[in-house]
Amino acid sequence: MSTETTMQLSDPADFLAAVPYLLGFHPSNSVVVMAFDDGPTRLIGVLRFDLPERSPDMVSLVIQLRGMLDRNGFRRVLLIGYGPGALVTPVVDGITGTLDGIGLMDALRVEDGRYWSYTCPDPECCPPEGMPYEITESAVAVGAVLAGLVARPDRETFVRTIAPISGTEREESTAATRRACAHARELLGTANGSFWYQEGLDRVAEAFEAERLTADQVAWLGVLLTGLFVRDGAMTFIGRYDEDTHIRIWSELARRVDPAFAAAPAALLAFVAHRSGNGTLAQIAVERSLGADSEYRLALLVRCAVDHGMPPSATRGMDCAGLADGIAAKVAEFPHLACPVIPEGW
Repeated sequence: MSTETTMQLSDPADFLAAVPYLLGFHPSNSVVVMAFDDGPTRLIGVLRFDLPERSPDMVSLVIQLRGMLDRNGFRRVLLIGYGPGALVTPVVDGITGTLDGIGLMDALRVEDGRYWSYTCPDPECCPPEGMPYEITESAVAVGAVLAGLVARPDRETFVRTIAPISGTEREESTAATRRACAHARELLGTANGSFWYQEGLDRVAEAFEAERLTADQVAWLGVLLTGLFVRDGAMTFIGRYDEDTHIRIWSELARRVDPAFAAAPAALLAFVAHRSGNGTLAQIAVERSLGADSEYRLALLVRCAVDHGMPPSATRGMDCAGLADGIAAKVAEFPHLACPVIPEGW
């Protein structure tokens, strides 16, 4: 969710219409927490969790959520459970039972185009059969679309936005990656860390200025980003270009590099997405990065930030461009960390 997005929300139907656009997809079998400051006028964050089906998982979720609320100073929340009552009600009861000191604006259950309130006893506004609501034609949805927000049908549709390419495009990418790896091996015997670092920065700069990269450009940049200092150097471009441009570039790289080289661009995408307030994209990019390398530290750090509900403001204030001199000094001290690491089999 972008911190600049403005929505006027006044009743349960408005909040329900806003959620898919704030998450980027229509949730199902989920628990969503909308967190506010001391008044209901400013939405601080939206958190989504899979709806637990087992009691131990529910307890873990309640503990995790309460920790997030405390760490981030959220003072008021609205809870929404998407799914059947048998699964939603125990979770809502468990969460509301721990909200000492935190105001509960409402607790809703959503299923089949209707919602029920756990807090409203009035059958006229909250009938036993549930209250129907409409998303796509609501004023909130129209405003969200005009603001450039997108609500995809489900999370899997969102995941596919950075899924690996396939078919002929994948064949071209594989051939280009083999050429890039062969070229890197030829240079590794003679080129030093400074060469690799500068080459990496030059190719990253080239990517930001290009309308679309060729398969060879993607493959070479994928190889260069296996050097940790090159990956870190890429982060110094944050601030030089707007966040949408960063998300576009790193999404393209995450999709088009061979899966064996996806850890770095996907982790960079995750970092920028979290920094911009797009928690869903950050989560999906983390999954993509860790799918390539389960121990990739940058992705693990972003996952920790997401799992603990760290707000975007925590990283938005970082002067990434200001890290350039420090990274360059580290390259001189540890030149091997700027060199590519070619995966086995390439």
